[in-house]
Amino acid sequence: MRFSSALFSYLTSAEHVGPAVEISGASCDSRKLEAGWLFVCLRGERTNGSAFVHEAVKKKAAAVLIDRCDSDVVMRYRKDITFLVCHDVVKTLSRFASLQLLGSRPISIGITGSCGKTTTKEMIASILSTRGTVSRTPGNMNSTIGLPLALINSDPDCDYAVYELGVDHPGEMELLSSTLCPELAVITNIGISHLENFRTRENIALEKSKILLPQTKGFIPADCQFADIIRRQGRNVESVSSPFSEVQFLGLDGLRLTLGRHSFVMKAVGMHNVQDAALAAAVAAHLGFDDGEIAQGLSMLEPMFGRSRVVRQGSVTVIEDCYNATLDSMKDAISTVSRLSWKKDKFIVLGDMKELGSESARAHEYVGSILCNAKCEHIFLYGEEMENAYRILCNNGLRGKSVYTPDFARLSECVRTTVSKGDLVLIKGSRAMAMERLFDTLREVG
Repeated sequence: MRFSSALFSYLTSAEHVGPAVEISGASCDSRKLEAGWLFVCLRGERTNGSAFVHEAVKKKAAAVLIDRCDSDVVMRYRKDITFLVCHDVVKTLSRFASLQLLGSRPISIGITGSCGKTTTKEMIASILSTRGTVSRTPGNMNSTIGLPLALINSDPDCDYAVYELGVDHPGEMELLSSTLCPELAVITNIGISHLENFRTRENIALEKSKILLPQTKGFIPADCQFADIIRRQGRNVESVSSPFSEVQFLGLDGLRLTLGRHSFVMKAVGMHNVQDAALAAAVAAHLGFDDGEIAQGLSMLEPMFGRSRVVRQGSVTVIEDCYNATLDSMKDAISTVSRLSWKKDKFIVLGDMKELGSESARAHEYVGSILCNAKCEHIFLYGEEMENAYRILCNNGLRGKSVYTPDFARLSECVRTTVSKGDLVLIKGSRAMAMERLFDTLREVG
């Protein structure tokens, strides 16, 4: 999306310091900044983006968006680069992104929920792409700073804008929803992610329901426990049941689904993906897509990094699900591995679930109780919180089947010396656990 610094200043009331320039993109990371882009200076707990203005100058950025309290930086570099000076960088950026989106007028669709946001977003985008052009959330840019940056860097002439809205603190959804102004919105589920900041699931449901603006049509699963809370926020909310007359589990090949007269394979491992597909189908049907287009779109879905993607590391098959971990997604992943038939051994390697607050110990104990019935040969648990799951396994006589360690080097060594050629390994944990580090270890298995 190209725009002028003068237009940005006019729409947001930011003070324009320096000559008017054309801007072709935006980033808050000086390492990813490109020539002609806007450098967004964020004030963080550890670092201040204004300390990297010299990098923006060196990389020939077009302009800098900066907080008014950094006026000394503006004075120092005002002859080298154009500045847009404001009272609140995040709110100013969000306002501009919202107005730019309003000007281009794509159909805007927002997705939130404790888990399944990215999968549902990709399913919706895949279906909509059978008819038109789609812009969507790149990577994990679903926060109060990530969303406006993603919108500013998107295709201004797209037909559909499909974006995730992720919150981890109270008050964030109002800013996110006012930035995207979704015509349609999906709430995938209400779990216990970020419970340490919200205290109760009811508070999480209330926060996520704020994605529903007065004009927004909402979609929630038919079995949503917090439907009443959500409906108090949104007047037009549809409960979605599965539209698929047949669902066949194909193991690592995905799922065979039947929608109307159309039977197709969706490359998504695990039965939990059926609910996400149902929500995506409901959104598309509301937009006038027929069964054939929905089936075609879902059949084109491609596996994504960190989300039940099947990859080969050397001679070992890996279900890589290490982008995030919630209690629901842990349960789904363990269930998927248990359902799989495999000639050789099956391993489950799990890292901590983060940001669960007071429910963390209980949630990890519940994972341990699920693992007691898991159909696999070996279980590896990593991280301080996973000791709670290990204790449950030991209490149920499964000490010999499981290994626990808070040390990644020991985890890696145990995996390396136990996994053999032809085995299947599930790797799952919260993003902070960086479980993908095991890939190098698994490549050594021969």
